[in-house]
Amino acid sequence: MIASNKDAKAGSEIPSVIKKSYQRSLDELKFAADSIHNNDYTRGKGYAGALTSSYVLCGYMSELLVNFFGPSWLKGGHIALTFINGGVQQGDEIVCRGVITERVEEEGGTRLNLDIWMEKGEGVKVAVGKASGILKV
Repeated sequence: MIASNKDAKAGSEIPSVIKKSYQRSLDELKFAADSIHNNDYTRGKGYAGALTSSYVLCGYMSELLVNFFGPSWLKGGHIALTFINGGVQQGDEIVCRGVITERVEEEGGTRLNLDIWMEKGEGVKVAVGKASGILKV
């Protein structure tokens, strides 16, 4: 794992983010009988329970990227995620991770392309994707 942005090179893993999944609305609201945010419905479809909203999970992944790139990620970063393997349920511990795949010199800095993913439990990937941002050193 790299210690700072200055050490960023292809193959380097960036510092991870560990969170306990929490979405207040899953605790406070009642969802429709056919909602993916309803425990009974999702369990009937083979999931472990109600699914945490994708916008919450994207926020966790964004924290990973802002921590690494700093504010520059908010001005020119890109992210694309695919959710897999049963999603994330309320209370799951998740780990957001990324590895640098490419450095591209461009006006304004160096763009780093990354493979990113989110794991829960014993390393089960629940989201995979790509991200990039401008490295300011």
